[in-house]
Parts: sequence; structure tokens; C-alpha cells
Amino acid sequence: MRNGVPTAVSEPETPRPAAAESVAPAAADSVECAPHCSVPLNTPRLSHDEATQLSSVFKALAHPTRVQLMNLLLGSRFAVCAYDLQVAMGMPQSTISHHLKLLVGSGLVHRQQRGIWAYFSINTDAMRALGLVINLDDAAPQPLSPAALRDPAVEQPDEAL
Repeated sequence: MRNGVPTAVSEPETPRPAAAESVAPAAADSVECAPHCSVPLNTPRLSHDEATQLSSVFKALAHPTRVQLMNLLLGSRFAVCAYDLQVAMGMPQSTISHHLKLLVGSGLVHRQQRGIWAYFSINTDAMRALGLVINLDDAAPQPLSPAALRDPAVEQPDEAL
């Protein structure tokens, strides 16, 4: 049994120490962790509320159709009619409406009703807030820290990343 889950091959049970007991790792099992590999993080953390709000924005962008719609809206000088988006995307009106509703709900897109037509435009304030998280304008490549470079490299297949 491993972590309370039965395994295919029976293993001898290793008694776990009580919570108050401390166990010194064997020299061969000793692995340096956080103090060795950590570098100070100077970027301010998002509050939980800010992260929750931004995660809904990322969820709204987690579909290729919505990313394409955002791209079309960003490329337009004017608010775009839902019909024009449908024609440009070559998809049924119901599909376009569904994706636009999610984008509006996330706050990324504004919707204006003009007669029988709905017009959509980018919410620039929401895009600026998103840009605060993913702004890469002045970002330099992120090399390994000097402490991490002292560790031996381990080859990993690309799909493990």
C-alpha cells in the first residue's frame, strides 16, 4: 500500500512517525530543497480576489473560437456586429452567440444593442488588467539561478514539461 492506495505488488508497511516526532533523513536520502534552489521573488503577488477574477478571464480565452473572436475584435477600429463576426468566422449564429456571451460574461468584451443588431467591442480596461499579468514587453529570458546551475542536469522528454 502506498499513500493509502493499494498497489499491485505488496510492499512491507513502513511505520510512520507521529506528527510530533522529527525524523532525520539518512545521508543518502538527504536532498536540499527550497533554501538551495530558491531565488527571491520581487514581483507583487496578486490577491486571491484578483487571481480569481483573472482566472475567469483566462477560462474565457481557453477556446480557439473565442481567441479568434478576440483577434477579430482587436483588429477592428469599430464595434463589430454579431452578423459580421458570424460571416467572418464561417460558423453558425448560435455558436458565435454562445462564445460572445462567454466573452461578455468574463468582462473582456462589451455588448451594445442597436435596434435588432448587437455590436461587440473590446473592454480595454479588462485587457490592460490582463496585460499586467502577462506583459512581456521588457521581459528578459529567464536563465537558471547560479544555485540551480550547480545541480546536475537531467534529460527529460519534451512531453514531461
